[in-house]
Amino acid sequence: MSLIQTLAVCALAAPSFVVSPAIAQEKTQPTLEQITQEPDWIAMSPSNPRWLVDGSGILYRARRPGRVGRDFSDDYMIFTRTIDATDRPIAHRITPENPGPYFTARGDWSEDGSRRLLNHNGDLFLFDTQRGNTTQLTRTSDRESSAMFMANNTQIAFSRGGNWYIRPLSGPIEVQAADIRFSDEPKDPKEKREKDIEKRDGLQNQQRELFEIIVLDDKREAMREDDRYAWDQAEDPTETPGPFYMGKDRRSQGAWLSPSGSHMLIATAPSKRPSDKRDMMPDYINEDGYVSTRSVRTKVGLQTETPVAFHLLDLINEKVFDLSFDDLPLITDDPLAWLKEKEEDEPSDSIEQAEQDKAKEAEKKNAKPRPVSSLGTRWSDSGRYGAFMLKSHDNKDRWIVLIDTQTLDEEGNPSVTCAHHLRDEAWINWSFNEFGFIPGTDTLWYVSEESNYARLYTYDTESGEAEARTGDLHEVRGVTFTRDGSAVYFRSNRKHPGVQEIERLHLATGALSPMTKMEGTVSGFALSPDETKVVFTYSNLTTPPELYLADVTTPDATPKRLTHTITEEFLNTEFNTPEIVPISSSHSEQPIYTRVYLPDSEKFPGKRPIVVFSHGAGYLQFANYEWKNYTREHMFHTILNNEGFIVLAPDFRASSGYGRDWRTAIYRKMGYPELEDFKDTIDWAVENHNGDIDRVGIYGGSYGGFMTLMAMFLEPETYKAGAALRSVTDWRHYNHGYTSNILNTPDIDPEAFDISSPINHAEGLQGHLLMLHGLLDDNVVAQDIIRLSQRLIELEKENWELALHPIEPHGYKEPSSWLDQLRRIHKLFKEQLLVE
Repeated sequence: MSLIQTLAVCALAAPSFVVSPAIAQEKTQPTLEQITQEPDWIAMSPSNPRWLVDGSGILYRARRPGRVGRDFSDDYMIFTRTIDATDRPIAHRITPENPGPYFTARGDWSEDGSRRLLNHNGDLFLFDTQRGNTTQLTRTSDRESSAMFMANNTQIAFSRGGNWYIRPLSGPIEVQAADIRFSDEPKDPKEKREKDIEKRDGLQNQQRELFEIIVLDDKREAMREDDRYAWDQAEDPTETPGPFYMGKDRRSQGAWLSPSGSHMLIATAPSKRPSDKRDMMPDYINEDGYVSTRSVRTKVGLQTETPVAFHLLDLINEKVFDLSFDDLPLITDDPLAWLKEKEEDEPSDSIEQAEQDKAKEAEKKNAKPRPVSSLGTRWSDSGRYGAFMLKSHDNKDRWIVLIDTQTLDEEGNPSVTCAHHLRDEAWINWSFNEFGFIPGTDTLWYVSEESNYARLYTYDTESGEAEARTGDLHEVRGVTFTRDGSAVYFRSNRKHPGVQEIERLHLATGALSPMTKMEGTVSGFALSPDETKVVFTYSNLTTPPELYLADVTTPDATPKRLTHTITEEFLNTEFNTPEIVPISSSHSEQPIYTRVYLPDSEKFPGKRPIVVFSHGAGYLQFANYEWKNYTREHMFHTILNNEGFIVLAPDFRASSGYGRDWRTAIYRKMGYPELEDFKDTIDWAVENHNGDIDRVGIYGGSYGGFMTLMAMFLEPETYKAGAALRSVTDWRHYNHGYTSNILNTPDIDPEAFDISSPINHAEGLQGHLLMLHGLLDDNVVAQDIIRLSQRLIELEKENWELALHPIEPHGYKEPSSWLDQLRRIHKLFKEQLLVE
């Protein structure tokens, strides 16, 4: 019996839980107290499904039943080989009494698919698919990772403690791939001695003239130095390749060994680490009764970004090639030069103008490459080609750099090619930066938004030609190739912007086939080791996530539901099902997809108040067919419907799922396109559903809180009440990584920060404003909302209040805090919007 088979038998005796379907009964209406509880009463929704290496079971994460508090979850197991057409699979919790090991199917395959390298708790294992057994290869206190089969399939390589090691599959010899040292290369001691002799003063020279012993000591030390240096320079085939000296002014950012074992890519950064000034966050509720503080993030424009450099090590010939970025397309171009020029003084006459133009031309001609960061490194299976992705620090350009280790120029340097360049005048997306090599080939693949929508492309390394492999008007996520490289699976919203399906693309024929065909959203999936099945997490507007299993070998096969974690209490509570409506935009050809929650028209026949819900993050999708993380807000909307409110939740411009142009519409003017979209949805509700234009409210958290403030300050004639949760009030005080994408930095683009920051428009407040914020928010620190409060005080504004929750981070955790928050929002809308 194999190890995995033995573990399976043991696991069958482990504790399990399964929730029965709800018994039909009269449904109850939700209450604030109910919807703000710990989420156990809704479901123990699974996440992060992973296959066992032999395909006999599926591991996933789920919240542990009955635990109160924050982030309690465990691993659970479903054994798929015991499932038939009628059985409901039982999930077994993995416990300390039954900890495994459970080897998941994440690791490198051998070329013939007969073996797979695994990593478990920092050690390496080898799984034999024919025998079904697993052999442990390492047992160390160090952690081994990134294990791969070498191109010859007789050796493996792995990373340990920042170094790469190679070992044969049969035999005891383990060798370090390269001796890499972050120090300067030692110089010939003869040169040092000559300089020392030149620096001797008169007294030192006299000593050597008088005393022969000192001269003899000098000679003996010189011999020892020369011997050490000679041995360091000598070649010894039994020693580790190197040493490779990277310089004392550099530090490692990562190392990647080629499958051929002949080359290694090294990323380095300056050795001096930045010491940027950071915000401090106080914590008032502590066990000792004293206030503590901790350091959090830096502010936008004040974070020192680390520039990366890449080097190629030739391990055979022991050479280091510093890879130049000088020839990358537009690398020396300054895409923000036009903004910087606006800040300069206007020339007083034509002569001064000519001098300025001349200076600018000279500066442009001598411009240095802009600093870049790395977004990943890959090798082809053959080891011939390496690739790494770079992004400029100003967020405007992305490059994929291709290294051909077998093609050398006249000076013996490896060929360096820009395989792909993406310039975005707004900013490079933080999503859709997937890339790699198709298994078993030297063909590069990548995802790019260059045609507005994120599409899959392939790049032929021989011809240098790229080809789009998926169509326009949909986005591609989670790219997963089959082992033989003949097909690729991914998530796509080709059917509808709000529906995510698993699709399979056959690369040779271009045939594209949906694998799931369910009216909802697949949020994650994993292909089985034998590539006949796919496990995925699925939800829709009314159903929290569950695991499903689909047979990808049978066309139109109905996926089988694996988990049943939704509770009877949830199923017996009546929630309104929103509609996803494409509302016409007055500013774009693209419609504004909106979740629309409507009250009973017979119960509320007259004009009805409107509440706009603004989702957070900016770049996020809410008007889609998915059970969102905004669980409590979604259920709160039914409570509002039951009191006669129309609730609109639009995917305003900046939202994800609709392409690059929709995403970047807010560049340098956050808050303005969104308000236009809100107004279009409000007008639609007034025209089509008897909405009352004189009774409109708005609420949201994080970016949604920011939008609430912009609505209340800039359009007080529209919004009579607003609740701003954990909101950014001044973008100068937010973080660098997010803000610099959209608004650049305050020193370069102060105008963008001025017009986009609510604190600069606070004088416009007329309606009733509620602000709520967690004091332990290390994302939008509480200082932000306190500064706005002082601004409102000095403006002598009325009808506003601030509620601070002492123990809450950015995403509230405690049910009591959630209840307090939603009670206040509910009271605000009832008092200000229900009375005509």
